[in-house]
Amino acid sequence: MPRRYRSSVISVHEALRIVCDATGVLGAERLSLPAALGRVAAEDVISGRAVPAAPNSAMDGYAVRHADLARVPARLRIIAIEPAGSVVGETVTAGTAVKLFTGSVVPQGADTIVRREDTEEREGEVEVQRAPTRGANIRETGEDIRPGQVVVARGSVLGPADLGVLASVGRAAIAVHQRPRVVILATGSELVEVDEAPAAGQVVNSNAYTLAAAVREAGGEPTVLPIVRDEPRVIREALATGLRADVLLTSGGVSVGDLDFVKDELDAVGVERLFWKVAQKPGKPLVFGRHARGLVFGLPGNAVSALVCFYVYVRPALRRLQGHRRLHLPVVEATLAASVKKTAGLTEFLRVRLEADADGPVATAFASQSSGVLTALGGAALLVAPAERSELVAGERHPVIVLSPETLARENPLL
Repeated sequence: MPRRYRSSVISVHEALRIVCDATGVLGAERLSLPAALGRVAAEDVISGRAVPAAPNSAMDGYAVRHADLARVPARLRIIAIEPAGSVVGETVTAGTAVKLFTGSVVPQGADTIVRREDTEEREGEVEVQRAPTRGANIRETGEDIRPGQVVVARGSVLGPADLGVLASVGRAAIAVHQRPRVVILATGSELVEVDEAPAAGQVVNSNAYTLAAAVREAGGEPTVLPIVRDEPRVIREALATGLRADVLLTSGGVSVGDLDFVKDELDAVGVERLFWKVAQKPGKPLVFGRHARGLVFGLPGNAVSALVCFYVYVRPALRRLQGHRRLHLPVVEATLAASVKKTAGLTEFLRVRLEADADGPVATAFASQSSGVLTALGGAALLVAPAERSELVAGERHPVIVLSPETLARENPLL
């Protein structure tokens, strides 16, 4: 039975919807806390204990009865010293105090902690010179965490504070969603490896390095296969190997040239093609499909086209596979610094430089928008130019995809 797929050119919006709808979430694995940083929790973690487990002091000082501070200065007899990690058996009674430290358990009978700097100690007594409010400087039982409380929810991205919370409730490991295994396959008889000197007509396989780095940045685990020449049989064999991964990224061979065999060979190895060709620039000849084990993206061979397609389509899919809820790169509204012409009928991702202005971000388009000029993507952002327009006018505001948080970074005003 012939496979069904979108044979016509589709919009960016529809292509992105198809990708997201076709992408599920990977299963779980159990990791130790140090290995779980940045991963997405695949379970709710419920605390079986209170944190703190008992009332304790928020600072160095003295445990007293607030009733003894009705008049200050007040002189109290020190009946015990309680370092953090120990518990004294003495009970604080009228006219007495226990010297303690940050984290010390509040002894029986005490209801207030007086800061050390508000006292003067001499000859076994403490003189309280300033009275705090009743209950001051005491961390109550369960102030941070109560028994039965969900301390990490399924779907949370685990940060440093989350790992500290898990440790505090005695969880040394947590179930997280797996990272997607991504195979990268570059095709083209003109390609050579990075350590080879290209002859006339040859180019270095830079896409393998670009895409592998982008996969790592998105949380995936990349594997780069050897370069494949433009021969259908060889391409088919390499594709069969790549389909063992959760995601297969191919580079090149998806346009309409006589040597563009990849899209047809994907059909031959059982990939269900969901669309081919998106009304966008760069990256129009984009293939997306799925197979029994995972997803396939047939990216264009041009360096910029491949990376732009990765940012717009592949990265959201990789994040969804890992259980992330926020799939897409951040977008800001920016004012266009100078007018720009574009191709009507195509959503165009213009490489722009973003700068902060008093009225908000300002976008300046790079002089070259060629799909082969990869240097213009370093430190750039992508202005999304609407398909129906043939020119964008200076002063207009447009959405801009921020590729790096450093694009709009400012100096810390606190420093």
